[in-house]
Amino acid sequence: MAKRFQLNPKPFSTDPPADPLKRVSLIPRSAEQKLADNLAERRPVAAKTHEDGEQSDGHHVAPPPKTVEPTKVMDHETEKKGSINAAPKTAHHPHSSEDILDANSRHSLVPRSLGDNSLGGRFGPGKKQAFHRNGRPMFSLSDDRVMADRVLKTHSPDMVFFDVRSLLSVVDDIFKSHVPSIDSSAPPKPSLVFKDYADHVSFETFADIIDQISCEIECKCLHGGESHGVKTTTGLHLDSRNTTTFSVLSMVSKYRWDAKLVLILATLAVKYGVFLLLAETYATNQLTKSLALIKQLPSIFSRHNALHQRLDKTRVLMQDMVDLTTTIIQIHQLPPNHITAAFTDHVPTAVYWIVRCVLICASHISGASGFKQDQIMSFMEVSEIHENSERLRKINAYLLEQLKKSHLTIEDGIMEEEYQELIQTFTTIIHVDVVPPLIRLLRPIDFLYHGDGVSKRRVGINVLTQKHVLLLVSDLENIEKELYIMESLYTEAWQQSFEILWVPVQDFWTEADDAKFESLHSNMKWYVLGEPRRLRRSAARFVRQWWGFKNRPILIALDPKGQVMSTNAFPMVWIWQSFAYPFTTSRERDLWGEQEWNLEFLIDGTDPHSLNQLVEGKYICLYGGEDMQWIRNFTSVWRSVAKAANIQLEMVYVGKRNPKKGIQPIINTIREDNLSHTLPDLFQIWFFWTRIESMWESKQRMLKAHGTKGFKEEEKDLVLQEIVAMLGFGGEGDGWGLVSRTSDDLMVRAKGNLFSNALAEYNEWEVNIPTHGFLKALNDHLLMRLPPHHCTRFMLPETAGIIPNEVECTECRRTMEKYYLYQCCLE
Repeated sequence: MAKRFQLNPKPFSTDPPADPLKRVSLIPRSAEQKLADNLAERRPVAAKTHEDGEQSDGHHVAPPPKTVEPTKVMDHETEKKGSINAAPKTAHHPHSSEDILDANSRHSLVPRSLGDNSLGGRFGPGKKQAFHRNGRPMFSLSDDRVMADRVLKTHSPDMVFFDVRSLLSVVDDIFKSHVPSIDSSAPPKPSLVFKDYADHVSFETFADIIDQISCEIECKCLHGGESHGVKTTTGLHLDSRNTTTFSVLSMVSKYRWDAKLVLILATLAVKYGVFLLLAETYATNQLTKSLALIKQLPSIFSRHNALHQRLDKTRVLMQDMVDLTTTIIQIHQLPPNHITAAFTDHVPTAVYWIVRCVLICASHISGASGFKQDQIMSFMEVSEIHENSERLRKINAYLLEQLKKSHLTIEDGIMEEEYQELIQTFTTIIHVDVVPPLIRLLRPIDFLYHGDGVSKRRVGINVLTQKHVLLLVSDLENIEKELYIMESLYTEAWQQSFEILWVPVQDFWTEADDAKFESLHSNMKWYVLGEPRRLRRSAARFVRQWWGFKNRPILIALDPKGQVMSTNAFPMVWIWQSFAYPFTTSRERDLWGEQEWNLEFLIDGTDPHSLNQLVEGKYICLYGGEDMQWIRNFTSVWRSVAKAANIQLEMVYVGKRNPKKGIQPIINTIREDNLSHTLPDLFQIWFFWTRIESMWESKQRMLKAHGTKGFKEEEKDLVLQEIVAMLGFGGEGDGWGLVSRTSDDLMVRAKGNLFSNALAEYNEWEVNIPTHGFLKALNDHLLMRLPPHHCTRFMLPETAGIIPNEVECTECRRTMEKYYLYQCCLE
């Protein structure tokens, strides 16, 4: 049986005083502890409804009184006369469970709707429970739903809007203010600088509602009002917070959730700001001293340690309220169709706890005048702030996570729309000029760089009007070689035919990338996209997925009307340079129809020295490999054969495909020992092999186009066979050789040891030279010496997604086996 006691604020004379921490502690406790404390140490409460659950530990709780006023469950006169055992009984209670819940909440520290399974019971200090339970956020469980439903009933917004961000920024400025005279953690006071609020909307309209909210908090919460509950050292009646919270929410019912919070926070900011002004000017202003005397503040300002601790703890909670309010403002800025249940189910809960935290902060500010000498915050008060601060942070973290998901969904939707728009722009829409589609592709960037060095200047995109444009698309890592070759090809003849525009495409940009971009484009003669880091994700996706850009640079050809002539004109440019203009498929077909496979075509544009030797009628021998011993032997035997056959021979070392730094020492040795001529540098070696890869890619495109008209690859394109053979040589490290001259169609080629042995056997085939010629005699001897077994392999360039299903061996014409090779070579 519960004790009988009078509702007298004075303690019983025979009983020891109750532990204040136990009676008013906000640290979550079990349901049994709460019920026991309420029954043994608090006033009687009304009987639980069916929503409150079962009683425990055998305690008896008084049933509701027989007659009550419509707005009360039990008034205080009844409490004074009755007891738990003597409480009148009734068979039927005229009020709904919600009314009983509202009344009972005035007589407990924690609202019934926020019981042991609520937010108040989970976010206490030291709790290690997960933020989610069974895959759901904890503050969306059924117990909290009751409280959220009550909050929703106070919410009936109309079309009242105002600039919540501006008002919140003013509030945040006030919350972050410091008074050095009483705040030891405040930074040194800077020179007097006033923040300009001229661009802020006037908030005169809301002055009245802010005053009304302030009055509500002062009258009902800070000074008792309807409540006769426990009073803390700061003067706040804790069991009135729930009632005052809903009362304040009712006053701002016509505003949106974000506007409610900003107005209520503004009320707290006014109170906090006035307190700081009094503290700051107390020592120098007589009016301030008079006001402080009336408000009982003089002694407070002299106790810096206690006051500093209280302000410091309060500011932490105020910042958490501002952070969560900012998140709710961002939620309201989402498109309506993206404000899902993940937000609507939890924003009311967040609003409730922010308002309660406003009451807590207001109590600490108003209660400053109630300090005893050198009194610091009690354990209960510190725990209260810590508990609510952690609660707000966890709610904010959940809402921010949902907000991030919504933003990603919105961005993906916008990107998809922009992507589809770009597809239509470059496929179905007919333009009269190249500028409009370029603007759609490059927006929001609206300017280009042009010129090199000190002459570089900014120009508009419209300078490209009615011109053929080559879009050079690349990243910043794999462009140096292409730029080196392009600079040598970019002559006045090119500039008269078309314009080049470099468009760097990167998924992510860093400061290092910005510096590299500036370095790369500083010496470019052609147009360069300004601020490429601002290029939209949809544009980058379009270039990658629709035009096939991966890692290697591509060159998109646009005609003066913006129509795409080629999604990668690089193969044509590498092979035929400016003769490939205007880079159409028909032009590519015509060029192959006119082209013959000979040595001049093979080395065109890569080695002017060799071209000059061809003009003079000399034999040219191209060779490669990485075996220095074989290179010495091969060059030596060739000189002997050339002298014996009385022919003029020029040898040129062309390295291998994908040349690395390991090739440079070989080039240096060949030059130092005067073994032969070499291509000038690694860039020219790269270009030589890239041209051959481009020939293969271009041929594959032609074969694919002709395949729809009955053309069969098996009918043997002899040029393609020679290209494949050269690609095979390019991957050989043991060496290879090819010899020819301009006046002959025949090009003799063979692998290293076979070629060296055939040259060493010159005496066996020299007799055939007078009748067949030097090249034919050498080629016949090589065919006779073909080994019965061979292993031929080569790597195809993976460009434009053109990989044939079958490739014939250049030695025996059988179909080669296909493998996939993934390679990473670092030196």
